[in-house]
Amino acid sequence: MSEPAGIYVHLPYCASRCGYCSFVVTTDASSRDAYFDALDREAGLLERETEGAAFDSIYLGGGTPSLAPPEAIARLLDTLGDRFGFLADVEVTIEANPEDVTPAALAAWAAAGANRVSLGVQSLHDAELAAVGRRHDARRARAALDDATAAGLSVSADLILGLPEQTAESFAASAAAVAASGAGHVSVYLLEVEKSPPMEADRARRPDRYLGDDAQADAWTALAEVLAGRGYEHYEISNWARPGGRARHNVKYWTRTPTLGLGVAAHELWGERRRANVSRIEDYVARVGEGRRPLALDRPVGADEAARERVFLGLRLSDGIPAAWLEPFLAADARLREDFEAWRGEGVIARCADRVRLTERGFLVSNEVLSRFV
Repeated sequence: MSEPAGIYVHLPYCASRCGYCSFVVTTDASSRDAYFDALDREAGLLERETEGAAFDSIYLGGGTPSLAPPEAIARLLDTLGDRFGFLADVEVTIEANPEDVTPAALAAWAAAGANRVSLGVQSLHDAELAAVGRRHDARRARAALDDATAAGLSVSADLILGLPEQTAESFAASAAAVAASGAGHVSVYLLEVEKSPPMEADRARRPDRYLGDDAQADAWTALAEVLAGRGYEHYEISNWARPGGRARHNVKYWTRTPTLGLGVAAHELWGERRRANVSRIEDYVARVGEGRRPLALDRPVGADEAARERVFLGLRLSDGIPAAWLEPFLAADARLREDFEAWRGEGVIARCADRVRLTERGFLVSNEVLSRFV
């Protein structure tokens, strides 16, 4: 394997479910001890398959990993370190909700090996947070940002554009405050109400609570200008980072670098096979307890599929892709050739030397381009 690989671990336990959440999570912690035991066993099942591989990123996602006892996080990271070949500069990220972030918790995570924290800020306005059932308020989110940066960890903050009760001005204020906090990385996601029937019904019933598409596009454009002025690079459609602050683990997904997936509903790409674990915690624990991988999906990725993935994933990055990756698709599809030239003329795509990339405007309409390769 030419590049160091990554490991994603799904920790599905939450104190409550947010209104927009479509992930595999539970608010019942009664199975948590058995689940962490199963993660240990699953790591053992993968150890032989990954012999000789080196890893430089570990990502604990969820769910709410920060809700787990620090000693469970420490044990998990120790297990992964024993089973797999971590490089000395491994990036270890833990997702955290602001209400769980205290100086003591940050110190415990750092002692366990975490060196990066991804904070689910989402907004710095109480009405917007309450509208989607977040447990923290704006004051707690600001304190979490301050505590995490003071602890010396690399800090990433998530924001959501399109929340109920959000205005263009309130979104801009949240983004400016996060940028001023010292966070080295900012992720901004569009609210996908279609993934939450209650929120979809609410928007249909009270559309005045939500920004329209044009207003969201304008807010997104303004956001990019604000973050650029603060020294952030817009390196991926939804992600901005200060120099040296790119999320190493997430970049692996966009570059098709091998990653393992541990835990319920976790996905992975390994040996040009796509795999996904079962999505019920009880099934996951039971299958691992029987000494077998808890797979719901395990299939090879063919050459054509891999080529398409390299294009539509790689174009998510500001670095773009080698122009040669596009040539077979343009040669085989006259309509795509016409659209490609139109996109260049409209300033959606730029070609420089031997690389092709989406422009800032292209990021805004990226679905139109990327969907042609899915």
